[in-house]
Amino acid sequence: MRADLHIHSKYSGIMKYMGLKFPDSVEEPRRIMRYAKKNKMDVIAVTDHNTIRGGIETKKLEKEFSIEVIVGSEIMSKDGEIIGLFLNEEIQSGLSAEETVEKIHEQGGLAIAPHPYSPICKALNDKIFDLKLDGVEVFNAYHRDGIVNNIALEKVIKNYHKKPVSFIGSSDAHLAKMVGNGYTNFEGNCADDLYEAIIRRKTSFGGRPTPLSDIILWSYNVVYVSEKTLIKSMMFKNPTLNIRFHKKLLAMFGGLIYIATPLPLIAGVLGNLYLKRKAKNKLKENI
Repeated sequence: MRADLHIHSKYSGIMKYMGLKFPDSVEEPRRIMRYAKKNKMDVIAVTDHNTIRGGIETKKLEKEFSIEVIVGSEIMSKDGEIIGLFLNEEIQSGLSAEETVEKIHEQGGLAIAPHPYSPICKALNDKIFDLKLDGVEVFNAYHRDGIVNNIALEKVIKNYHKKPVSFIGSSDAHLAKMVGNGYTNFEGNCADDLYEAIIRRKTSFGGRPTPLSDIILWSYNVVYVSEKTLIKSMMFKNPTLNIRFHKKLLAMFGGLIYIATPLPLIAGVLGNLYLKRKAKNKLKENI
């Protein structure tokens, strides 16, 4: 069976990229489930940044789509991001990595290191070998350069005799269409079997890098949905967007220029080149 254990929904909060702020994802739980079904996932985990709300909301759709949903969260620790799976309570951000892993295990959850050598996310790097992790993401489809995934895989294999962990593959989907681009293989029939497979180090991974076209589409969707929200807030009072009118106006015109010109394509290509350059620097650091 296949499980995608790293997916973001509209509850994932705000991200910063090159000094600008955007929603991390604008995807509805129903749309995520629709693509999980289309891309033949048996189990998925919704792991929004510092909240389990996305997982809780998506889990309500399990019976309708016949796909099991694991409630999770990608938690920002002081030392880097850590995914908690099988959670039932929020875990606060800003704790040490050790405390974060402990809080996950106190709930009976599993602690996974996402994109451990990412040059663009706050990653754990070699600290993964100092923590009581259950798995390490050795394939992250969103990191399409290939370099940082290879660093993670080679280091986990090299240290496996001292620090055995499960091999995890995930999509890190920020767009529903990306769900299933990366996945974890396991033997069994349900999420409980996946839990046991991770505990017993009996998983493998598969997938393909997320196409650049999907990342371009993601940025377009984020700005498009943000534009709609801004325009509505200018017509009707929205307490969640407590921004001065002239700033809303500037943001609205900036967004219109972005979605009405080739800027999404240009931003996607430049972002891809930026990631490759950062990945090559990361490789030099780990030689």
